[in-house]
Amino acid sequence: MALKDILVHIDDTTHCEKRVRVAIAIAKQNGAGLTALFCRADPDLKGFEPHMDKRHQAHQALAEERREQYQALAADEGISMEWITAKLPSTPDKVTNWLIEQTQQVDMVIVGQHDESQADGSVPEDMPEHLVLETGRPVLIVPYAGEFTSLGDKVVVAWTPGRESVRALNDAIPLMQNASRVKVVAINPKKRDRKQPGVSAEQIAAHLGRHGIKAQGDQFSTQGVDEGDLILNALSDERADLLVMGAYGHHRFRELILGGVTQKIFERMTTPVLMSH
Repeated sequence: MALKDILVHIDDTTHCEKRVRVAIAIAKQNGAGLTALFCRADPDLKGFEPHMDKRHQAHQALAEERREQYQALAADEGISMEWITAKLPSTPDKVTNWLIEQTQQVDMVIVGQHDESQADGSVPEDMPEHLVLETGRPVLIVPYAGEFTSLGDKVVVAWTPGRESVRALNDAIPLMQNASRVKVVAINPKKRDRKQPGVSAEQIAAHLGRHGIKAQGDQFSTQGVDEGDLILNALSDERADLLVMGAYGHHRFRELILGGVTQKIFERMTTPVLMSH
């Protein structure tokens, strides 16, 4: 599936410009439309308060500042950025709700990794996880640490036979079309299902080859090493600029229950991660 509509979340964090630049680069590479959604909660807002009009006016003024800043960045790259300013949410959870609603009309959403050191309550810390599990759309999560001058040149695909990995692989194909190297990594493949081992990393690499993507399959045994650490090590060894993986977990009444590997990647990602569920 080609990427033609991309949504990027805008807030007032110091890391926001980084993911906007990533979004612009992807839109330019794919000839896609780019929509920016400015949505953040007021961490000092406590339900109904006097002078609410002033708070809403401040929210609109901040949105206008960011609109001018980021639309100028997009225009410099020849990209037209549509802008949406969400109403000032009464609670941080409504920020997540706004994003979930808007993803229904796009092919991919780009958000930032939670940075605990700068958390101020304006964006829910578990927003990326909820988007992955609830939207039915691929979510690209941009780490708060590091600079990303390329995306999709050297890619690691964390492969496990199953729906989540299949979705992530398919969703990532537009981002891998110009890759110089893609490594499909299967971890402990023989332990997954002894009766039906499933499709191998080598078969997936061959499948990507039929899409014109240079790929190599490989497999690892943890032998006591944490699976999440092994994936992170593979990213470092390959000097990858993108990780593709299925997200394992579910939610119940907004209580997240994530697989251990999924949670570790959310917490310790070092490169942009495309996740699907």
